[in-house]
Amino acid sequence: MKERLPFVSVVIPVRNEARYIEACLRSLLHGGYPAARLEIILADGMSSDGTRESITRVMAETAVPIRVIDNPRGTIPCALNLAIAEARGEIIIRADAHARYPPDYVARCVRTLRRRGADNVGGPVTTEPGADTVMARAIALALSHPFGVGNSAFRTAKTAREADTVPFGCFPASVFRRIGLFDERLWRNEDYEYNRRLRRAGGRIWMDPVLASTYYSRATLGALLRQAWDNGVWNAFSHVLHPAIRTPRHVLPLFFTLGICALAATAAPLPPWTLPLALPLWLGYGAYALLALGVSAQLARRHGWRFFPALLAIFPLFHFTYGAGITWGWLRVIARRYPWRAEDGIRDMEKPARS
Repeated sequence: MKERLPFVSVVIPVRNEARYIEACLRSLLHGGYPAARLEIILADGMSSDGTRESITRVMAETAVPIRVIDNPRGTIPCALNLAIAEARGEIIIRADAHARYPPDYVARCVRTLRRRGADNVGGPVTTEPGADTVMARAIALALSHPFGVGNSAFRTAKTAREADTVPFGCFPASVFRRIGLFDERLWRNEDYEYNRRLRRAGGRIWMDPVLASTYYSRATLGALLRQAWDNGVWNAFSHVLHPAIRTPRHVLPLFFTLGICALAATAAPLPPWTLPLALPLWLGYGAYALLALGVSAQLARRHGWRFFPALLAIFPLFHFTYGAGITWGWLRVIARRYPWRAEDGIRDMEKPARS
């Protein structure tokens, strides 16, 4: 007797993703899963760039039900919660509009989830350039290297193993009834906090390279630095709202930025006795500069020397801006100007998922 396939809901937050959404949806529709056992729900943050028209074009090409619901608040956790509340699936896959998925991705997710008996499964992310320019390609290279992103396992993992978090997770719907939905106060880090909460509740998270997906990095240096700033600010907020999610990777850029500010202060006339205090900073940043030079040269030798100047600029600017965002976030925390209200926090499922 043939085993019954579970009904799967793919939920996608989307806002002004006209450039990527068609490729994203088409890759999911080639996910190796029967159309009768699949639905896709997009929660749109009131896009104004033709995203909905792009979705409509894909809807006309497929038998898979695709629904678009409004997300007037525009944030990712709100989008996820709205879509999950509408989902009919026994299994829910959280996808991202800025990504592309390999053939049979949906079927692989379901098989891995059932085989491992996990509460969430996902795979590493391969970073691709957001445009065909030297800067965009250099950004993708920098965000694929441990020097750029630290020990972020989902960007560097090569083997299957248990993990503390995965991007674009695949969950049994019962998980959301058991531990609630995403914390709507977190405009960033909502996945990491949710996975941390899941693990604290006894859940298992499994990362498998067979579930690898492709993510498109920012196309310009300005866009990358705006993203780094926003992520830094929200890391500070996240660490206050959920102290348990702090990791060295999220804190080191703060000290990197503060140290540079301290070095800048030593450029002003100061008493001679203060100069030895700055020596460890000078040595530390000298080592950083040598490491940035070495990593940039290594990547340029492998991928082309035309990327070398861009890489030399990207690494320090990215790390400094990220740390500056964390600094600004902590200043806002001190001033009590962050999203702390309980009524904006974690939502529980109001009703069980329909089967």
